[in-house]
Amino acid sequence: MSVADLDAWPVVARIWQTVDVDRTVADLGLPTEPIADDKVLSAHGVLVRPPDGPPVAIVEPSTEGRLAATLARHGEGHAGAYVAPVGGADDARGAGLRVIEDGPGPFGRSTLVAAPGADRWSPFIVIVAPPAATIEP
Repeated sequence: MSVADLDAWPVVARIWQTVDVDRTVADLGLPTEPIADDKVLSAHGVLVRPPDGPPVAIVEPSTEGRLAATLARHGEGHAGAYVAPVGGADDARGAGLRVIEDGPGPFGRSTLVAAPGADRWSPFIVIVAPPAATIEP
């Protein structure tokens, strides 16, 4: 797999960065679902499910970390995606992406990755660990 194949990875949620989750959600008029904080992006927020696409994690900075820096550089708007390749972070490494940070996130264990030479601030590619396999009886 190569970096060009990233679009083939299942999107768990798109990421929308904002300085005010409540304002952004009010503008959308969609119901929200709580999500866990994202330690990799230093963010917290909610999930909305638009009728015409994948879910959207609307996030704001929880500290003066990565998301705050990205907002300062790029402003509010689309900020990447949470994706779930079958092989998890190993697929990302196989595609030539470099791991920036690993930690807990809104969809379980998350790994922030970037293409070689890419701006590490946005858009974010966050690999969500695939769920553990279950043993069928």
